[in-house]
Amino acid sequence: MDAADDPAVWNRWYPVGAPIDIRRLNLCQTRLLNRPINLTTHPTWISAECDGRLLPVTERLGYVWTTLGRPDGPPPQLLEYYEIDRMVMNIWSPHVQCSGLRIIDNVVDNAHFPFVHPGVLGSTDRLEQVPSTPDIDANGVLWSRSQKYWLPITGAVAEYTYRIQDPYSVILYIHRTDTSGRFDYLGIFAQPLNEEHVIAHKFLAWVKEDWMDTKQLRADQQAISAQDKFILDRSFPRKLPLSGLDHSVGVDSTSCAYRAWLKNLGVRYGTHT
Repeated sequence: MDAADDPAVWNRWYPVGAPIDIRRLNLCQTRLLNRPINLTTHPTWISAECDGRLLPVTERLGYVWTTLGRPDGPPPQLLEYYEIDRMVMNIWSPHVQCSGLRIIDNVVDNAHFPFVHPGVLGSTDRLEQVPSTPDIDANGVLWSRSQKYWLPITGAVAEYTYRIQDPYSVILYIHRTDTSGRFDYLGIFAQPLNEEHVIAHKFLAWVKEDWMDTKQLRADQQAISAQDKFILDRSFPRKLPLSGLDHSVGVDSTSCAYRAWLKNLGVRYGTHT
């Protein structure tokens, strides 16, 4: 379908790349919602246009954002991203052969962590998982709170909270026991090239600790993305089913809530019904 016929998708902000990568690669063209997007690099900013129409542009959370429609608010915000003692980075922006909605659904699917990402995000020796109770706040944002899982890279149990503000974006709040109540953050911002192909922009904003090795942390996160990409590239159907094709169990509570939230928003672009 044409994304312009789906207001819940059309009237949103989307990332089109990290400024440092756009400048380094001299990226002049990309795609968004099956439209060509031309990028122009200026001394202090980057502009975008589509079919001769200059598009709104803003830079936030390490990415250049634009929109083809008329959003009723800004892109996802996270003030903690700019705290001086955080390690922030654009992890990777791979092309994946599936709907961007499948990317977000995969992120909130904790049940696969011990089996697909053993030793980094989970362990087959620690399979205990407590389903969360998702809720929607007054602004229509979907939250899934207080999911506790074993996080091998820290050697402790971490508490996860998911915030889904837009159909194609999710920010994960990670509470480690050694960060004095502060959260680490990891986000996926999907750039839907069309209904079945996406660029998955992944950022990280962690509180710096002495044990952290920047190169190793990036390598681990890229390995996680590569493992997910291998599976998602082979998903069928490529669009996200909202009913009928998938069977869920208790630990899929966040995925089920996400799909129900999409249906309530009337999202059709990138879905299989």
